[in-house]
Amino acid sequence: SVSVPDSVTSIGNQAFNYCYVLTSITVDAGNPNYSSLDGVLYNKTQTTLIQFPGGKSGDFTIPNSVTSIKSQAFAGCTTLNSVTIPAIVTSIGDNAFSYCSVLTSITVDASNPNYSSLDGVLYNITKTILIQCPGGKSGDFSIPGSVTSIVGWAFASCTGLTSVTIPNSVKTIGMHAFSGCNGLTSVSIPDSVT
Repeated sequence: SVSVPDSVTSIGNQAFNYCYVLTSITVDAGNPNYSSLDGVLYNKTQTTLIQFPGGKSGDFTIPNSVTSIKSQAFAGCTTLNSVTIPAIVTSIGDNAFSYCSVLTSITVDASNPNYSSLDGVLYNITKTILIQCPGGKSGDFSIPGSVTSIVGWAFASCTGLTSVTIPNSVKTIGMHAFSGCNGLTSVSIPDSVT
């Protein structure tokens, strides 16, 4: 666990990333910049989710006050099973859910105007951008025909995936999109990818 006193005015990006046994971050109630709820680190008004502890397990529903999820906020959470994103979230930082090895589902509220999910995979609202395939997905995976872009680290640490089929609609694949996919034996990349 980590306890943040009221004197702390600044916490750097990814300060508590990949702390695999960290289950709780608590913030003194008098801190003017930060707060915590159930061991999760937020800004003071709890509109920005800064860090989910890497050792916190089970299913997690992001509070309805949250509009922004920081980059790598959940990265390396190796015991997190599922995440539910509320309708109010307008911003999800880069690699927010990468290297979550048992995460099987990212669910987005159907009324969210910016993001969506299909079979537990995170997309933009129009499903043209594949943002994150949960690390716990396994077997064969076919990307929907609406997708034109796969962001960097989108499949990072999906160790149970054995094959990925990319449709002709995809034009770009980001850096390290398939990093750490140790069980992946086949990826079909069409001519459309530039």
